[in-house]
Order: sequence, then structure tokens, then C-alpha cells
Amino acid sequence: MSVRTTGSHRRGFTLVELLVVIAIIGTLVGLLLPAVQSAREAANRGSCANKMKQLCLAMQNFHDSRKVLPAGCDRYPLTATTFNSNANATSPAAFSFICHILPYMEETNLYNNLSSSTNRFGRGAVPFAATTLNGTTLAAQTSIAGLLCPSFSGQGVVQMAAGSNFKSMLAGSPPANQIAITNYKGMAGLLTYSKAGSFTSALTDNGAMANKPARFANADTDPCPQYGLGFAAMRDGTSKIILLSESKEAGNSPWIDGPSTVVYGVADDSGALPVNNNGIWVTAGVQSALAYGPSQTAQGRISINFGTRGTLGNSGWGPSSDHAGGLVINGFCDGHQSTLTPDIDPGVYFSLITRDMGETAGE
Repeated sequence: MSVRTTGSHRRGFTLVELLVVIAIIGTLVGLLLPAVQSAREAANRGSCANKMKQLCLAMQNFHDSRKVLPAGCDRYPLTATTFNSNANATSPAAFSFICHILPYMEETNLYNNLSSSTNRFGRGAVPFAATTLNGTTLAAQTSIAGLLCPSFSGQGVVQMAAGSNFKSMLAGSPPANQIAITNYKGMAGLLTYSKAGSFTSALTDNGAMANKPARFANADTDPCPQYGLGFAAMRDGTSKIILLSESKEAGNSPWIDGPSTVVYGVADDSGALPVNNNGIWVTAGVQSALAYGPSQTAQGRISINFGTRGTLGNSGWGPSSDHAGGLVINGFCDGHQSTLTPDIDPGVYFSLITRDMGETAGE
């Protein structure tokens, strides 16, 4: 007896059904994408805060060893040195505070290569001329992961747009355009000298990382390297003074260069000067504070001015970041980190970036 098996008839998906499935998948992806992006940004902020913490720890370890912080600039730059000209034997620039804390960042080999040749940190050294690593690669071109914020939208090297004055100290002969940058800078205080209108104004260099070294007397004869202030100088309280701040600056930001690794709270071209009136900041008319940048002033630049010693370049951005909402992570002198928002009251912010003005405003 024979048995015949009849196969069942199977119908495929119709075009309409396929389109419906695709539409559902697309909707689900659209719903999930913001959550994924939010989670990624939260992770980036966490990583950024950790990097800031490590830098603050390096600064504290340096202080424990030296009893002072590194200076924003380890020598006072000479007038002829500008950000778009080459350092030379008669116009040395200045090594940054980052150079001096490299051993506390587990970058001892880089520090040794940077400092050992002809005692580059000493008097008469030309900081950036032929500063080499392994004999061929410029130390300044060495990218350090701990100096780059994960949310930063730039390239991690000096970006020189056509027609801009974003130029590297090391550009020229020989050309070295790909200079590694930092997103974490020392807080130099409220105002640069030119904005305050006086070389001796109390509003200039009044941050934890003053540009002018504490021992400065004569830029041509001072011993080098110079160091900065100690925590005893932070009379407003170490938990209330910003030591390091993020910056999304992509041009004036080589990690090796002192004037490029500090930020100020108010730009030279802001509308008015803040005034400290009996411990209360009066900020009427001030156009810039946290997250100041070109978007508010049509590509305005922040001039890092040293009074009679010259101007060291221009930055597009001061304290700022590419985090969602413009949040800026700050490291304080006591080692803790705090995220500040761009809508912070300027008076409160100015109290956090000055070290001994006696303001009553708190964090």
C-alpha cells in the first residue's frame, strides 16, 4: 500500500506586512536612540570627571612634594613671543604646569625626555626649539589620553582654520602643525591684564593658577623653572576655589605651552568689568562668564595678555565644554569635582575662580 504525503501550502509575507515591520523597527530605533545617546554622554561625563580627578590628584601630589603648586607658566614670557611666532633663543615661551606634573600622571618617560636635554626647564633654555622625543618626534606632538575629554568634538591636535590666528607655537620652520592639545586648563582668575587696564590690578592673575609665577621679579634673570602658589594662598577656602577647568578651545591649547593651558573667567572683549563691592560681586553689564565663546561675540577672541610683557595669542573659548547642555566640569583645590552650568550667576562663578577676594557667594 502506498502512502502519499501532501505538503502544506506556505504563504510568504506581503509587501504591506514587510513595510509595517520595517516601520515598527524604525519607530523602536527612534525611541531608543535618545536613550542610547544620553547613556553615552553620561558615560563620557563620568570619564571626563575621572580625568579631572586624576589631574587634581597629580596637582596635590606635586604640592605635597614641592609645598607649592606648579605655575601656570614656569617662566614669564618675553614680549616678542606670540602664539603665532616661533620661540627662539631670545624669546623663549614657557612650559606649562602640565609639563611639571607629568611624573604624577604616570608619564615619567615623557617628562624625562622633555626635561633632560640641555636642562630645558632651566634658565636660558628654549622650551620648544627641537624639543624631541626618541630623537625624531616632537614631544609636543605626543597625545596624552588623560588630557582629552571624551565629549570633545575636536581632533585632539591644534586646529588651524584658514584665515584664523589659531597657530601653533611650533609652526614654522620646521613645520609642526599637529601639536597635541589639552581640554583641561588651569584657572588663572578673573581678568587678563589688558581687560583690567592695569598691570597691577587686583582683578588680574587672581586665580589658583596665576599666569605670573609667584616668585617673578625679572623675566630676563629669574631662576627657572618658576613655581606657583601654595594652598595657604587660597584664602577663600580650597573647597571654594576652582583649580582646573574644562575648555573646548581647539587652537590656543597645546598642552606643552604655558600661556595656552590657562583660562580666565572674563574675556577682553566682554561688555563691562565686574566689581567686588564689600565682598559682593556686582556684575551688571558683564557679557561673559562660564561657557563664553565665539557664539556670543561673532568669533571674538580672548587675548591672554601679560601687560608690558606682551600678548600670548588668542583663544576662541574660555571655560567651556562639548558636554550636553554646555555643562563644564571643574576641579577644585581640595580635589573634588563639580559640574557647573552656563546659567550660573556670574557673581557666583567669579567668586569660585578667584582665590582671595573674600566674596560671600558660594558654590
